[in-house]
Amino acid sequence: MSNLLCFTLVLALSVGASVPSIAMQEHRPPHRTIIRGVVRSFGNHAPLEHVVVTLERESGGFIAQAETDGLGKFTFDAPGEAVFVVRVRPTGYEERVQRVDLQTNSSDFVTFELSPTKGRDDSGGAPGPGANLSVKTAMIPEKARQEFTKGRELFIDHKDADSAIKHLQKAIKIYDKYTDAYVLVAMAYMEVGKVSDAQSTLEKAVSQDATSAEANIALGMLLNHEKNFVAAEKSLSRGLELNPNAPQGHYELAKTYWALGRWQEAEPHVQRAIELKPDMAPAHVLLGNVALRKGDNQRALAEFKEYLRLEPTGPMAVGAGQMVNKLEQQGGTPH
Repeated sequence: MSNLLCFTLVLALSVGASVPSIAMQEHRPPHRTIIRGVVRSFGNHAPLEHVVVTLERESGGFIAQAETDGLGKFTFDAPGEAVFVVRVRPTGYEERVQRVDLQTNSSDFVTFELSPTKGRDDSGGAPGPGANLSVKTAMIPEKARQEFTKGRELFIDHKDADSAIKHLQKAIKIYDKYTDAYVLVAMAYMEVGKVSDAQSTLEKAVSQDATSAEANIALGMLLNHEKNFVAAEKSLSRGLELNPNAPQGHYELAKTYWALGRWQEAEPHVQRAIELKPDMAPAHVLLGNVALRKGDNQRALAEFKEYLRLEPTGPMAVGAGQMVNKLEQQGGTPH
């Protein structure tokens, strides 16, 4: 699987599955725990997408956060500890909190139905981002959702891109403004080598929904792959304006600047990508290369070693290993 596809799959998963952040873990129960849930709008029960859900200690203190997918679902996998508070408060909605006790159970499922804050309702006012997304999601016909879900399962879980494409095309045929389906089918096109189809699909997604961070970032990633770096910079910058906390967007924009010879501009973006997703192995190679340009051999050595720790047999392992050997021979081992 290409690097482009690997990282775009993470992007697609942000549409189809919640992505928990790094969590501080202590006092783990003796069994593996998992918390799943769904966030919906009270009244019409429409799922709320891209809502941040926070996991906290019952005694107080942040543990992790996740973001709801296109079906309003989220997951905290192996969060540690045993008793939690799950908190949800998207802009425009009242805050909701639930206590989860996993001292004896290994999993739990929680449901949040959110009501608009006083002074606005779903039919008017000035809804926040979560409310706008819920309106978009509510417009998707159930049959289209089912086809999208089937296509996502085939592509992500079963690695069957050809079959996934058929279901995702059906979802788009039923509802031709289904941005998430456009993004995912473009990834499937990439997997089977239909790059032009992938690009035209993402361009259509962006033209129909210019506010989709996922579509803009995915298009930028594809343009990077095609070495159209000027166009990639525009798409990725727009995507990061819409979602400043997208690690793949920061990493890809850093790659763009590196390819254009603007390594000073690449540095803050690759650093931010690693802050948001420390296990993004290729980002450590890019940061190592930036460090070499700066003459910071110790930092470069540390970054190349971190890549090898994360992906000892990865596609960049040979080159990273050679750089580690070279830097160590030059006495660049950090103390």
